[in-house]
Amino acid sequence: MHQTAIDIIVAKNLQLEGVFTRPHTACGGFPTIVVCHPHPLLGGDMDHPLVMAICQAANRGKVGSLRFNFRGVGKSDGMFTGGDQERKDVKAALNIAKLMPGTDVTRLGLVGYSFGASTILQGLSRYKEVKSLVLISPPITSIRNSRIIKDQRPKMFIVGQKDGVVPPIDLQRMLDDARHPVRFREISGANHNFLGQAEEVAEHVICFLLKTLES
Repeated sequence: MHQTAIDIIVAKNLQLEGVFTRPHTACGGFPTIVVCHPHPLLGGDMDHPLVMAICQAANRGKVGSLRFNFRGVGKSDGMFTGGDQERKDVKAALNIAKLMPGTDVTRLGLVGYSFGASTILQGLSRYKEVKSLVLISPPITSIRNSRIIKDQRPKMFIVGQKDGVVPPIDLQRMLDDARHPVRFREISGANHNFLGQAEEVAEHVICFLLKTLES
């Protein structure tokens, strides 16, 4: 993978660390995704195994990816706010992704896992340039408090069969009235951490994005 460390400017005194991966085999403009990591107090950062697996699968699929650390995580400036201000970080990351050489700005995807998914849902109206969404183990309350059910963009929800944090049946019920196109995927035997199943999840993510981010 061809990776480049980048700085993401959120505000005058707030800069985040990120890594952009450019698919070296891509010709011309390529789709690009921004990947949002899980809660840092639970071991989440931009190098989380599932985040990395998604970025690696994106590279194989000739899709660019930008992963980053939310404010107060790793070497990113500021203080972690538990979701109150992090939606601004997502918007700043999208703005940078659009500027990266080779990115087709008409084919942007947004992927979030757990806290990352919750943050995307909280700031959904800010991300109008995004064409497709993938939400992995999104907290039920974050769905209830967002506009995702009426969102018309292609969206995929992924959850582990044995997820004790986001029960699959509760998530599926929340999506009964969701505007199509919507895709629901339950990972057999997986819990909230997807231990040993990161690559399987990543393949589902990129397969969906390749279909929905077609030019």
